[in-house]
Amino acid sequence: MPRIGLPAKPSKPKSFSGGSSSVSTVALLRVALGATAFRVVSALVASFCAVLLARSAPAVEPSNFGLYPILTRLVDQWVGRWLASPIDASLVVSWLAFAGAMAMLLKAAALDLDGDQAEGAVLLAVVFPFASIFGRSDADGLFLLSALGAFWGFRQQKWIIGGLCGAAATAAIPAGILILPGLAWIGFRQPGAKRIWVVVALLLAAAGFGAYLSYMYYRGGPPGGWGDAMSRWGFQLGQAPWLSLQRLFTTHLPPAEAMNAVVTLLALATVPLVWWKLDGGYAIYMLAMLWLPMTSGKYDALGRTCALLFPQFVLAARLPWRIVFVGLVIVSAMFYALSLAL
Repeated sequence: MPRIGLPAKPSKPKSFSGGSSSVSTVALLRVALGATAFRVVSALVASFCAVLLARSAPAVEPSNFGLYPILTRLVDQWVGRWLASPIDASLVVSWLAFAGAMAMLLKAAALDLDGDQAEGAVLLAVVFPFASIFGRSDADGLFLLSALGAFWGFRQQKWIIGGLCGAAATAAIPAGILILPGLAWIGFRQPGAKRIWVVVALLLAAAGFGAYLSYMYYRGGPPGGWGDAMSRWGFQLGQAPWLSLQRLFTTHLPPAEAMNAVVTLLALATVPLVWWKLDGGYAIYMLAMLWLPMTSGKYDALGRTCALLFPQFVLAARLPWRIVFVGLVIVSAMFYALSLAL
């Protein structure tokens, strides 16, 4: 990435309503290949740390909700015979989805940033302390890829593309349905947009959630491990959302939980700036995604949720102070390495 996404001089912000992401195919491929290589290196580092610290890698059960297990089965049928342990079809899907998500982030960020700054947003997303979740057998990368496509489509008034990507997002993780308020805000505030097309795109996005549950009902089995998926994503509304953060100041939290809470505080602090500098729909998306794990009282879901909040990376890439951005990347990368070792 040239100058790791840092322009020599601050550029003027782009218009939100009429911008177009002029990102070359070469740039998209470069980012996708770089993201895949980074996932491979991260897996090697995590394995080395496990051997060095004489501990076994934590067992992660593959997600059994939504599109992810369907894609995993397809990949296993096509290339499973050529995969060797510890690489399996579920990891292939996760890594490819992450590579696609980073390429899509470059395209979406280019709506608000110049080329180098957009690459800076990708860099921040890659080295985010909890970005290690994208290397697991889980649907986080698939959701991020789909959500980015949905927001890009809505901002570009490509309603069918936005609706189809939104459908994939709502069928990727249980919390995927929470992207709808942010999409609605963006769609209805687009100048010159026909409301009927916005409604069609929103209905199409919501249909992904209903279509998957209908499919599982037709199959005659449980809805894709719905209960387990809800538990893992914090669908346990047991407290007011601010109590999770209040405990950061009133109790002595373990280091891992404290890091989850601090990252969440920082994400919440960026929401007003995202609304002001980028788009209100982005800010609504961030609040909706954070609300759910904050009401569960569990901290392990907060960090992984923050890794999905792409607007904060786009906002940080707008920083005009080169040294501040470099420091942010270095600190984030250090905590990312720490998360691989834990």
